[in-house]
Amino acid sequence: MKFKTVAAIVAGMFISAAVHAVPIVNTNVRPVILGGTPAGEQSLQTVLNSVFGTGAVSAANDQSAAGLWGSATGSATTIPTLIIEQTGGAASQKFGMWFGTDTSNLYTVDLFFGGAVGAPTTLQQSAVGIGIGAGQMIISGGPTFQSACGTQVNCGVFSNALINPTSFGFYFATGAGKIAYSIDSMNVGGATDFLAYQGGTSTNWIFGFEDGSDNDFQDMVVKVESIQVPEPGSLALLGLALAGVAATSRRKSRRQQDQA
Repeated sequence: MKFKTVAAIVAGMFISAAVHAVPIVNTNVRPVILGGTPAGEQSLQTVLNSVFGTGAVSAANDQSAAGLWGSATGSATTIPTLIIEQTGGAASQKFGMWFGTDTSNLYTVDLFFGGAVGAPTTLQQSAVGIGIGAGQMIISGGPTFQSACGTQVNCGVFSNALINPTSFGFYFATGAGKIAYSIDSMNVGGATDFLAYQGGTSTNWIFGFEDGSDNDFQDMVVKVESIQVPEPGSLALLGLALAGVAATSRRKSRRQQDQA
């Protein structure tokens, strides 16, 4: 039996379960076969073309098996943008991030609410700016990202020991009880409800989600830009290391001069 406890921060959710911990292991196997696109909707390939350029990334052949992302520097900044949403349940759907190492102990934070906009034809696309550190993340919307806090995006400061800038995944909540996680083994029956594509630069990703079973993976498509930001402490350590190398070099030079 699972139960949820609302954290002290609005819309941050700590999920625990009265079962033995099950470590999260990335079991994603790609590529998977794509289904047909419903009439009147854009195909996933069309969406990828609009982001990366025509033919630059193949929806069928360039699927990544990645399910976790993070920064090696101890902090991370990302800019998720809702590219398109093509489903009747858009008003109740959410997109967010999850943190944790086992399925019985997850912390999830919604990024986009049901009011978020994904309409590329009118250039209306909700976006948020996110800063992640150990135990804390900050989500910004407002005028900078042309997204209304509270209705479109989940602005605020979120604190939890599970928040980790070096390891996090993503999810899509359909509003009909289904949650599609970025790792297949976390989904009901191990279903593949998420596809990831890398293009442009190593930090630009497109995520396509499936809300049903037709495998078109364009029900919600999100672009996530990740920029690794070195910690000030890391830069200080680098400076000390360089100073040490310089000092060693000077001592070696003096010894060589004395021997001469």
